[in-house]
Amino acid sequence: MRENASLKSYHTFGIDVNARYLEEVHHTDELIALYQDEKYAALPKLILGGGSNVLFTQDFPGLVILNQIKGIKVLEENEATVKLRVASGEVWHELVLHCVEKGWGGIENLSLIPGTVGAAPMQNIGAYGAEIKEVLESVEYIDLPNGELHTLSNEDCRFAYRESIFKHELSGKVFISAVVLNLKKRGHVLKMNYGDIREILEQNRVNDPQIADISRAVIAIRQSKLPDPAVLGNAGSFFK
Repeated sequence: MRENASLKSYHTFGIDVNARYLEEVHHTDELIALYQDEKYAALPKLILGGGSNVLFTQDFPGLVILNQIKGIKVLEENEATVKLRVASGEVWHELVLHCVEKGWGGIENLSLIPGTVGAAPMQNIGAYGAEIKEVLESVEYIDLPNGELHTLSNEDCRFAYRESIFKHELSGKVFISAVVLNLKKRGHVLKMNYGDIREILEQNRVNDPQIADISRAVIAIRQSKLPDPAVLGNAGSFFK
């Protein structure tokens, strides 16, 4: 546990503010213990993933919890599909690259979206013709007041355009601990008619595009439109 710790390196705007308390968690049990610790009971709490959806304008007077819960596990696999359980602290883009390298299709159009996996279902992340809801089977979450673990199906998440139950009824009440994704190894239909993807493919003379080609095209497009947050603090694109 760190006291009066700088948050500058933990959010993409890079504002140099402090948290009264700062702690990393690597397991859900550690998170539950912090929420049940009487020492911090009266303090405001904030769980941070990639820090790309937050702007600090002043010091945070409570406890900031850094989500470092990692893990990618294959639950089921056959010749055509693969089912993954992904912990919420995994970096989203690193997950995409992992899946692209494996040849698993379904999230390649979501390349280079900032943040961690836990934020993906919260706002039903989407880009270039794809949304997370199209491959998401379920979401595991912890009820913060009592520490109980629950699972929501895709339908129960109430996904809409940049919307979910986690932004409304469950906002501030739960912690998303993991997601289960269904990806394709065979028969995956590439989405390349949205935005500038096809133009990039033609420029690079890609006649038989694969999953990796779509990912590279999306990365190139995003890098051409948005500054690197490591150089110029930003939160990517935010509009609705």
